[in-house]
Amino acid sequence: MPRRRFATYTSILTVAMIAFILGFPFLLAALAGVIRCSPDTCGALGLVLGLYGRMLGVLIYGIAMLTVISARCRCAGLSSWWVIASLFWLLTARDVLMAGLNFWAVGFSLGILSIRWPVMLIFLFVFVAFLSLWKGSDEDGSEAPPRSWKIAQASAALSAIISAVMSIPLFVTLAWIAGLRLINPQSAIMTIQSSLYLRIGTHFITLATGLWLLLFVFAGALIHILVSQGRANLQLPPTRFSRAAS
Repeated sequence: MPRRRFATYTSILTVAMIAFILGFPFLLAALAGVIRCSPDTCGALGLVLGLYGRMLGVLIYGIAMLTVISARCRCAGLSSWWVIASLFWLLTARDVLMAGLNFWAVGFSLGILSIRWPVMLIFLFVFVAFLSLWKGSDEDGSEAPPRSWKIAQASAALSAIISAVMSIPLFVTLAWIAGLRLINPQSAIMTIQSSLYLRIGTHFITLATGLWLLLFVFAGALIHILVSQGRANLQLPPTRFSRAAS
């Protein structure tokens, strides 16, 4: 998939998802007004639609984004591992995608106690922006600086591992919904959050701090790759086609 088509598709999908999240409360309110249900019935209806209706929208968005990312990575000569990392980034952003501006009981049903800054979603958007700007093997782009590329891969891999660990409560909660009550979702959340804290003396480095640092390193490495490629393209002599056209 070429860069421009990839940028167009991802922009349309993201705008559609933002509109879906912003308009979802109005959709529920309009449906409740049409049915004219009682408060108890409207509460149950809001929970069911907020859970499964919103989940369907997020699922469609996630599958579509992963499909175009996979097509762009394959066309640009990147490893399919980036698609797996993008999957875990999306899974970790479930609190914003599922509970943001949704019916209040959905968060409790999915074990979402609070909505944090969507750091992992920013990881995804940074990578999408990079794919929209970087010239891969399909466009005869220059090679990425090895050091910057390794830094980007390492930070992405570490963030994907953290995302995978943070996604465990989601699978536990879905298992509870399906009737497989092996572990309490709240216990899983507390255990995982406490295991991702790093203590140095009397100070603690929280999960949020570590993720923001990783994001800063990841974005910095990708920006350096784009800048290096831009400089390399400026130093390239014009091609035979461009000289003939001029």
